Amino acid sequence: MKRIWLFAFITLICLFPSHNYAAENDGGWKKLDQISDQALQLAKNGRFEEAKEVLTYFSDQFFQMNARDRLKTADELRAITITHENALKTVTASSLPEEERIDKVTQFRLVVDAIHSTHQPLWSEMETTVMGSFDQLEKAVEEGKEEAFTASLRQFLNHYELIEPSVKIDVQPEEAKKIDKEIEMLQTPAFQQLSQEDQQKHLKNMRADLQTLFDGVKKDEADPSLIWVIISTGGMIVLTLSYVGWRKYRGEKEKNRTHENE
Repeated sequence: MKRIWLFAFITLICLFPSHNYAAENDGGWKKLDQISDQALQLAKNGRFEEAKEVLTYFSDQFFQMNARDRLKTADELRAITITHENALKTVTASSLPEEERIDKVTQFRLVVDAIHSTHQPLWSEMETTVMGSFDQLEKAVEEGKEEAFTASLRQFLNHYELIEPSVKIDVQPEEAKKIDKEIEMLQTPAFQQLSQEDQQKHLKNMRADLQTLFDGVKKDEADPSLIWVIISTGGMIVLTLSYVGWRKYRGEKEKNRTHENE
């Protein structure tokens, strides 16, 4: 029986290291992820000069690790390049409100996480904020208040802008483009010329599309490959132990039969 448990233990050791190895050798993205988070925390604490130094350090590490060669798509490269430049340019711009400077660093932080994470990216945690501002937008249309609509639209656009580059990394292009077109429509005079019923219909469809973005990244809360390894390993152990139990049962039965014959 001891040999069987030894076999089960060795099986686990042989199967799981591949995942540990992959996690530890992700092209340095874990380190880059931590650097971007550090920059954001410094910005949130009003330490903008230090945040800028960390952002510069990120750039140095990015090129030193050849992280660019490990990006999957041109969209990822474009997103990380643009958001990093914007964050670096605005973080110490004293002429800008602190909130705006923090937002630019946040946007960059979310992009790095979206590239690095395999499930449940940070931007998905902004669902309550984004959908909450969208609620206010719908309420303004329902009540027919033009000034409230303008203010709510501005707030919604600010919130969605934070996650937009990350969304385009994690979701299907057609889904992101659909949201872009719906947002563009909200900002045109043509939307204001629609009847209240048509405006509400547009917002209803847009709400469903926004919800699809957030729901899409929440489907897989665990790494599917890891689940498969657990199931496979567990199945092997159960089958092995079942076979051993059956052999032991047969042996005891034969032993008892021998004693009875004697």
